[in-house]
Formats: sequence, structure tokens, C-alpha cells
Amino acid sequence: MSYKDILLALSIYPDPTPNYIIEQAASIARGLSAKLTALVPSIDRASFAAAYPRRRWPVDPSQIIDTAIAEANRASKQLLDQLTVQTKANGISSETVFEPSGTYPEAETIVQHARVHDLALLPVPELIGLDELFHEAVIFGSGRPVILLPAKAGGPSTSGAIDDVIVLWDFSRAAARAIADAMPILEKARNVRVVTFLNEKRFDRTVKFDNLQKHLEIHAVNASFSAIDISGRPIGDAIRKCISAPTNLLVMGAFGHSRMLEFILGGATRSALNDPPIPVFMSH
Repeated sequence: MSYKDILLALSIYPDPTPNYIIEQAASIARGLSAKLTALVPSIDRASFAAAYPRRRWPVDPSQIIDTAIAEANRASKQLLDQLTVQTKANGISSETVFEPSGTYPEAETIVQHARVHDLALLPVPELIGLDELFHEAVIFGSGRPVILLPAKAGGPSTSGAIDDVIVLWDFSRAAARAIADAMPILEKARNVRVVTFLNEKRFDRTVKFDNLQKHLEIHAVNASFSAIDISGRPIGDAIRKCISAPTNLLVMGAFGHSRMLEFILGGATRSALNDPPIPVFMSH
């Protein structure tokens, strides 16, 4: 198994995707020897105008709509120029797909495209003016793994390299799915660390890594293993503390069965969605 077809979801309105997200995406595609497909929203005037019905405005909103569309078109051109520069610099093949859109990107559109790609790349929510629920819709609905790309100043490495990896392991179905989906990356990584947090959730067995270690060794993944007691500490703080240079990717399962509970109380999935210090590979 390998990743050959990667989707990068871009945004042009209200906030365009930062150029460094494209840099990271192109570098990841190069590292995985994969094609990069950029999904670009194309603002549909009729859909956009529907959000500004004339009867709700004291003046004709046509000028507002025209200005917004012009800004979106300029942002689209700039992103495509940056994509051309980065794909050439990284020596990868690329494709651009335009999808009609209203005022905001639609999660379902990205979901449908992600389902026919091996892997989807998304900027962290705050970079494009969206909340976590938008990204959760893609993570839980696409049936494909997702890598969240962080802000450039957010962590020890955002170069796009994914060769020093931390895997969060809690013996769950979601964690097993994440490891299986991330195997092409783990097989190429020069360093893999598997971390289990103790006293974060109740295990029905003594924490042993023997079987997972054997499984990874069959795939030529020579990993180290550690169990960390995080009693009384928020899961987000624990995740950040175990990440240090040169770690450049976090692999974890996404938990969908208790999203409302996580929304209220927090949880590993939502902690990773909120300002991750490094790229986060998530699978459900």
C-alpha cells in the first residue's frame, strides 16, 4: 500500500489558505511520491447573492457581491500561482479541480472528493475562518485519513517532512485504524515512537506493547514504546508535552462515538483540532 493520490482542500473566501500550507502539502506529496490535487472553490454568483437578499439591505448589495467575488478571484489566482511554484520546486505532478461554491466552503463537497483520494490535507480550522465541526465532518465522513496542517509558527517543524513520527496508542479500534492507514508513512519514517497515556481512559488489560511491536516489525517499522501517566492533566497538554523537535507528525485515531462529550469535556480529537503544533494524521 502507498499513497499515490493526495487531495489538498483550499479556501479562497472569506480567508484564503496561507501559502505556507501549500508549501507543506507539496513537500508531503514529494515525500510520499504522490500526485497532489488541489480542490479550489469557485464562487458561484447566484449562491453568493442568495446570502445577501436585496430586501434585507437598505441599499443594493450588488457592489458588495461584486467586490467579494473579485477578491475571491484574486485569491484563487494567487493560490494557483503558488501551487505551480511549489509543485515545480518539489518535482511532483498536480491537478486543479474547481468546485462551485457559495459564500463558504461546504464540508460535504470536500468529503465527496476526499472519498476518491488516498489522503486529504486540510489547514487547521482557524487558518481559513472555520470551526472544528467543519473539519470533523471530513474526518468522520470521508472514509479516508486526513492530515491537519498547522500554522507555520506553531511547532518545531513545518517543513513538510514526515519522517519522525509519534503514534498515540490506546488499544482502541480508532487507534488501530489510524496505524493501518498511516502504515505507508510509518514504513518510510526514520523514527517512530508509540505513546500510551495512562489514567486518561480505563484499559481492560495490562498495558503491553508486544503484539503491536510484532505487527510493526513485520512492516519493517522499528518503533520505540512508552507509557506516560497523565493523571490530572488535560489530554491536550499531555500531547503537546510529548512532542519535541525533530518530531514532525502525530498519528492518532479520531473518536466519533462521543463527540458531544468531547465538545463539553474536551478530548484527544478536539485537542488535536485546536492549534496543533505539528501536522496531525487522523483516521476514523
